[in-house]
Amino acid sequence: MIDVNAEAEKTLSALQCKITYYYPEEFNDLPVVSFYNLTECPDFTSDNEEDIQSGCAVVDIWTDKPSQCGEISVQVNELMTAEDWHREFSRDLGKQNGIYHKTMRFTKYFILQEE
Repeated sequence: MIDVNAEAEKTLSALQCKITYYYPEEFNDLPVVSFYNLTECPDFTSDNEEDIQSGCAVVDIWTDKPSQCGEISVQVNELMTAEDWHREFSRDLGKQNGIYHKTMRFTKYFILQEE
């Protein structure tokens, strides 16, 4: 089994802003990109072993400027797709407390190697 959170974090670590798991604890130092594993499941098995696993990661962008949401979402998309993630969904959410929020969802198939 592959840890989808670890894979998403590894890919997103190239961003030039703070990266955090699930939900930012503070919104003092924006922008922040958060991520979490939405689903993971076996997609192909043989001989009672998992050969291919799929995973879905949610990436949220939190900024104090709407243009930054767009700029960072382009960077996120470029990083994730370069690592064979596929964007399923992207949406701007309403501004709350002066914070702009964009959510994105990516899926990936992981081929599991025999040990």
